[in-house]
Amino acid sequence: MASTLGSIRLNYAFQLYWQSRNTGSGPDKTETTTDIYFKRDRLMLGGQLDDVYGFYAAFQFMGDERVFPTAVSDSTTKNFDVIDTFFTADYTDAFRLRAGLTKDPMIREQNESCFVPLSLDRSNFDYTNLARLNRDFGLILWGNLADAKFQYRVAAMKGNDDVNDPKSNLRYTARVHVSLLDPEYSLVYNGTYLGKKKVLTIGAGYQAESEAVYGNVAAKDMVKDYKAYTYDVFFEYPTPAGTITASGAYLKADFDKAYQGADPDPRSIGVNGDKSGWYAKVGYLLPNTKLQLFGRYEKWRFAELSGIFDQQITWTGYGINYYVRGQDLRLTFEYSKNDYDKEDTLNKDFNTMTFMLQFRI
Repeated sequence: MASTLGSIRLNYAFQLYWQSRNTGSGPDKTETTTDIYFKRDRLMLGGQLDDVYGFYAAFQFMGDERVFPTAVSDSTTKNFDVIDTFFTADYTDAFRLRAGLTKDPMIREQNESCFVPLSLDRSNFDYTNLARLNRDFGLILWGNLADAKFQYRVAAMKGNDDVNDPKSNLRYTARVHVSLLDPEYSLVYNGTYLGKKKVLTIGAGYQAESEAVYGNVAAKDMVKDYKAYTYDVFFEYPTPAGTITASGAYLKADFDKAYQGADPDPRSIGVNGDKSGWYAKVGYLLPNTKLQLFGRYEKWRFAELSGIFDQQITWTGYGINYYVRGQDLRLTFEYSKNDYDKEDTLNKDFNTMTFMLQFRI
């Protein structure tokens, strides 16, 4: 953030998607669905009261979207919301805080800027079960040590908050990473540095919330705790032959088998419920060009997904980025395939083609 006394800044960015999926439309829902919508259309404000105290706020429109990670909706969905509003205090590089509505700090890829991804976007499946785009209300303490080779984050946040909560407990999170080459010193990561840094960062995170859900909501019994952990690695290295980017992560979210209850809390099942899985992605920025090739592979197991227990998804995608003006003006094409381990009338394999126009200023 800028250190100028009383400074304020305004930024704007959007990602316009054109998608085609080979299912979801027609009388039997097997015809191709074509969709054009704003994945993100965001106005961002930030500023400093002085060298220490500042703020950030972001307002976002999303829509009109029909194509979603595992389904095609019968109608378009859109929303306009405040997605971030937080206070910052940077006392030293080793001791900083953020308070308000902000991102869950545990998962690396979900803390990579959505306007600086390697592939089209981040994983559809490595979210925690927070309702507000992986945001939560709370306090994060964080800082960099040893010339930013080491970073820590600890947080106390609202977590699950519902009338069906057994207890209204906070969710606690810890994350650390070590940078073995150039440091990643920000609370926000990049999915690629476009060959401007040499990076090898290894990270891990853990979070827990006690008495988070019921395994049987109707009877208000089978009280279950929540816990999750992740570990990840990110590598990028420029060479005369081009820049190689590679990263991967593992995530496990555990609701202590709440899905086995007679009436499990919906937050403990589904795409953001009890699950485990991993992703790996790789990119190659061609030398002296604006072209970057990328691919990713993901494997996930869900305790229950769309009515199927122990469902597994294999997701593959590959594409190309064309950086007209770096990340400020970017075109991306991605082809992806979603492969279910168990298929039925509602859960069938599908392919998706996506073109994205990204603009930011």
